[in-house]
Amino acid sequence: MSAPENPSTKILLPPGVPLWYTAAKGGVIGLVLGFAVAVVFIVLDRRKANSVEAAFVQARTVCLQYRGDKGVWPKDCDLTRPGMQMADAKLAPLAEALTKCQVPGGWSFVVKSPEGGPAILFTPEKSGRSFERILGVIDGWMDDGKSFAGDLRFDGAQARLRLSVE
Repeated sequence: MSAPENPSTKILLPPGVPLWYTAAKGGVIGLVLGFAVAVVFIVLDRRKANSVEAAFVQARTVCLQYRGDKGVWPKDCDLTRPGMQMADAKLAPLAEALTKCQVPGGWSFVVKSPEGGPAILFTPEKSGRSFERILGVIDGWMDDGKSFAGDLRFDGAQARLRLSVE
C-alpha cells in the first residue's frame, strides 16, 4: 500500500492563521450581519410609521377644519368614505395619505372614544407586535411615547388619536 492511500500516514499541518484571528473574523462577520438585519427592520418600521403618521395628520386636519367651519364635530364616519357630511372639506390630501398608508386597516372618526372625547381610530388588518412597534415610533414623534397615556393611545388591536380644540 502506498503512502497516499494509507490514512495513518497523513501529516497534520498547523493552521495558516492564528485561532484568535479566525475567531475575531467570525465575530465581526456575525456583528455585521446582525446589524444589517436590525437596520432592515428599523428602516421598514420607520417607513411604515411615516405612512401611518401622515394618515393621522391628514385625518386630524380634516376633522379639525370641519370643527372650525361648522362649530361641531362631524358625525361618526369611516374616513375612507366620509359621505356627504364632509362634502365641502378638502379630502384629497386625506385620500392620498390613506392610499399611501403601508399598514392596511380601517380608519374612522368617532365623537365618543373610550377616553371620552372625539378621536380618530385606526384598526389594522393584522394586529400584534409589529403594529405596536410602528405605533410606538409614531407615539414618540407625535405625543409622549407612552402607549396608554397622552393623545395617541394604542394596544395590539387599535390606535386612537384623541382630538381637542384648545
